[in-house]
Amino acid sequence: MNPKTLFVAVLAMTALAGFTSPALLWVFQLAGFWLPDFMATPAFALYGTSLIVSVSVLLISGLPVAVFERVTGRTESDATSMLIWLGGAGLLTLPGMTG
Repeated sequence: MNPKTLFVAVLAMTALAGFTSPALLWVFQLAGFWLPDFMATPAFALYGTSLIVSVSVLLISGLPVAVFERVTGRTESDATSMLIWLGGAGLLTLPGMTG
């Protein structure tokens, strides 16, 4: 598969995690710390919570890929790297999908 296509799948998986993750409740409860007062509406808080969780899953699931590419000496991401990233995102999305 094309690495760009796999990256789109990674983005879709992280967006799904942003809607279903159990971490949503924790981030929402901390909205008083990261949400400015002039935007403190429930709609902005829910949108921001979902966005924070999605970006966090994207970054955390990319860590194994960075280690893999460093260990193998790769200079560019290929399909194998993207599949590892997709697997990591899938593992982080799994808790939200099971319960």
